[in-house]
Amino acid sequence: MTGVIAPNNVVQFRAVPYATLPGRFQHSALLEDLSSTNRDFTKPGFACPQTWAPDAFVGGLLPGEPIPEADEFKSLIIQVNVPLEVLRSYSSGTPSSKIPVMLYLHGGGFVLGKIDGAHNTAFMVEQSIADKTPVIGASFQYRLGALGFLKTPQGDTNFGLYDQRNALLWVQKFIGGFGGDAARTTVFGESAGSMSICAHMLAAPPPSGPLFQRAILMSGVVGPMTAPVPFEEADELFDLLLKTLGIQETGQAGLDKAREVDVQAIVNATAHLSGVGQIFFPTHDEAWFGKTPVAWDRGLELLEQCEWVNDIVLGSTGFEGQSSFGIAAGVQPNHFIKALEEKIGKENANIVFEAYNIVPDMDPILFLTPAMRWLGDTLFDAPNHNLARLASRNPAKKLYRYVFDVRNPFPGHGLYQQAHHWVDVYFVFRSFLFRYPTQRLKNISNRHAQLWIEFANGKEPWTQYKYNGNTDEVIMVADERDEWSEKTVKAYEAVAEVRFERLEALTDSWKDERGKRFLPFRIEPLSSKKLT
Repeated sequence: MTGVIAPNNVVQFRAVPYATLPGRFQHSALLEDLSSTNRDFTKPGFACPQTWAPDAFVGGLLPGEPIPEADEFKSLIIQVNVPLEVLRSYSSGTPSSKIPVMLYLHGGGFVLGKIDGAHNTAFMVEQSIADKTPVIGASFQYRLGALGFLKTPQGDTNFGLYDQRNALLWVQKFIGGFGGDAARTTVFGESAGSMSICAHMLAAPPPSGPLFQRAILMSGVVGPMTAPVPFEEADELFDLLLKTLGIQETGQAGLDKAREVDVQAIVNATAHLSGVGQIFFPTHDEAWFGKTPVAWDRGLELLEQCEWVNDIVLGSTGFEGQSSFGIAAGVQPNHFIKALEEKIGKENANIVFEAYNIVPDMDPILFLTPAMRWLGDTLFDAPNHNLARLASRNPAKKLYRYVFDVRNPFPGHGLYQQAHHWVDVYFVFRSFLFRYPTQRLKNISNRHAQLWIEFANGKEPWTQYKYNGNTDEVIMVADERDEWSEKTVKAYEAVAEVRFERLEALTDSWKDERGKRFLPFRIEPLSSKKLT
């Protein structure tokens, strides 16, 4: 295999195919032989078809990065970054010891995401070499939107999840040839990537054994809005897709027609349906999740009980809900109050209103902040907190909790100077060091990578989180004053807007929905609003 040296002490193997795709809306197959390629992995590959996310807000493409192109059948690829000295040791006949592997699963609401400069693990590998804690870094692509998460009339579904499993199997089988230790694999993912990791933890390991041993869950676990979708809802989404595509046929005949249309039509239909509130999330496939439905609360219990992942880093950003401004905008307080009372009952709704200081006839602008907090807490923070409470009480688990409260540093970005959802992605990879306006931000980025690398090397990155409800639990906080520092929950809450007590109140308001399919955002004021 031929790779490219980038940066100067890391060899990057680009666009290595890990699976083959027999056809649209079919499961991929693990690729175990590269004889069909020229083994030249020096050029970027194709992305999965999707509606491209704007990158101008962060300064556009990174220097030398090509404009992305998509290909439906050539996008199941993995990028592997290896310390140069590790490969040299193999060529010299005295191979070094196997080193840990860090594998990134990208986010994007299951509708966008790709291997690119912003998510390049090579600079993390560079940091690991400098710190003498070398790792191999890798990231891969999987199918998105309807192409990845449609359910067919025959019951085939979760094509994107099975793509991910094949990528993980590829790493398990072949990373040793790069000098990696498959038995020391840490997966890390943000948002949909983190939710994907949860999906793998909810499934039984393959016959070859667990696909990873440690997990870093960045802003995304099983919760009310993110639990696996029941078949009935998935069937409705299939019908909506056919209608959006202008296909009159239904069932198998409709699927056959959908397989024939141009892939851009599928991408456009995915974007349209996402824009009116539909979500392309994993479906409750019995072969993957088991027969019993994974309700929002049961999913957290199952994650806590996962026997083959005992070391977990779990965290979120300082204001997850800030990115939900488009959902909250235009919602009138009285309409929200009435709708939530109808959704969960007046008594439970009052718990929410008290926790978020929401009152009738309040100023609509004043209402926006608690509304965004409620949206972010419901989708990200409360499920995170609930998992932290469960896992930290399990003596077999080691849980490390953090909050990334660093603001977006890019002027012109719609979320500039906010610690919004996904802002940590701008830091952990060290890809944007040259664009940060201050040394402090560079320090935060470097330390972010170091902490994740230390965890992957089997070290304790900071003090374990042990929930007791007294606010003296220790968490790691990243902010622009102290950079990365350990704080008690009480000390952090004294200077921040995150309130763990508020998250517990929100969860209490859901008590009558335990064991059920529960979608808090399915209320009239939020209907037809883009949720991903």
